Amino acid sequence: MSIASELPAAEAPASASTKYSALHAWGVVLFLMVLLTSSFIDRAILSLLVKPIRADLNLTDTEFSYLAGLAFVVLYTFTGIPLGWVADRWSKRGLIAGGVAVWSIMTASCGLANSFWRLFASRVGVGVGEATLSPSSYALIADLFPPERRARPLSVFTLGIPIGNGLAAMIGGSVIAAIAAIGPVDLPLVGVTKPWQSVFLIIGLPGLILALLALAIVPDSKHRVAAHEEQQPSFGAVVTYMWRHRDVYGTLAFSLGCFAIYGYGGNQWFPSFLMRVHGLTVAEAGLFFGASVMGMGVIGSVFAGWLGDRLTQKGRLDVLSATGIPYAIGMIVTGSLGTICPVEWLSLALVSLSGFFSLTWAGVNISVLQTVTPVRMRGQVSATYLFITNMTGLGIGPTAIAASTDHIFHRDNAVGLSIALVGTLSMIAAIAILLLGRRAIERRLMAVSVQGA
Repeated sequence: MSIASELPAAEAPASASTKYSALHAWGVVLFLMVLLTSSFIDRAILSLLVKPIRADLNLTDTEFSYLAGLAFVVLYTFTGIPLGWVADRWSKRGLIAGGVAVWSIMTASCGLANSFWRLFASRVGVGVGEATLSPSSYALIADLFPPERRARPLSVFTLGIPIGNGLAAMIGGSVIAAIAAIGPVDLPLVGVTKPWQSVFLIIGLPGLILALLALAIVPDSKHRVAAHEEQQPSFGAVVTYMWRHRDVYGTLAFSLGCFAIYGYGGNQWFPSFLMRVHGLTVAEAGLFFGASVMGMGVIGSVFAGWLGDRLTQKGRLDVLSATGIPYAIGMIVTGSLGTICPVEWLSLALVSLSGFFSLTWAGVNISVLQTVTPVRMRGQVSATYLFITNMTGLGIGPTAIAASTDHIFHRDNAVGLSIALVGTLSMIAAIAILLLGRRAIERRLMAVSVQGA
């Protein structure tokens, strides 16, 4: 049974791609990428602040990892599902703009925290705000582009991940070093702030400008949804549909979730690896890691998107595994070997190359997700999918690496061994999932191509 036959015909209104020019559509994609970049800067800056926050709040690596993983992922994932429901029914533009404002304010509020629990609460707030962006963006981009041309714009959107992580490391490292040289600052209405607190204030508040720009740039989909409001599927119907096709959605969500374990975990702890093992300063580690993540990440994302669309246009149904498995192998060869290699120059070279493979395959995975999902379900399905991928990646990655350092290797400078251990296991799991789910994905794409979604 095809997707179309399982839903009323009105479930598939005319694509928004017929209403907007290619230039307009790509302009929206680029702006959404800027928003994702901003969100990852706010999210990733924490990786450069391990030392001062641990010192001020007296934390272990494992306790610190809760700020990077658990605090963010709890409400990021749980609020994502109801927000996906909202995205399917009301204005995606308003939802995105409101989310940007929330995560920007909550990032700034991290700069007011003077205890572990206050910082934890602020990081939870950041997660709530950022949960609005991806489900709405996936659905908007899927509306703007046909399936055979969808991997590239979605890959461009996900460029926000390496660019955000890269800028956070590059600019953040320099800003942290400069602010640390100045020392504590007495701010009006705020009081005395330590250098790491000032960093959060500086990177958080400018995001409010992006929230205003979102209202002007992002197209409003509310008019398109309103005409078919009575046919909007309930969340129960969405869950039932996903469960019926659990082999498809499970393959998509858990394969990317395994990539996210390495991606999020590595991004959190690679800077500490550079500082603890190779003796780089925070500014040097930020510049090196940021430049490699951003440079190689952009190339890796663009190539993955090009390859995904190329294979789809050739009629290949194995696009997910044909792109995902080589990227997983590449991550093991570069990231894992790089962190255990005893030759310094080779270690640094491999770690820098790992940015090509780290989460840059996400656009192809998301493209397949949108293709196999009915239009009216895309917001809720995307949110449920993100719930799984982020609970897996953010919930496991940073903490598993920290726990390995604390409880298996028992020394701070063994963080490279922890990255290699957790990362390699996650990539092996991703390869196994892609191989096991390959036929299910191919059957579903065949059904969509023959009967239409």
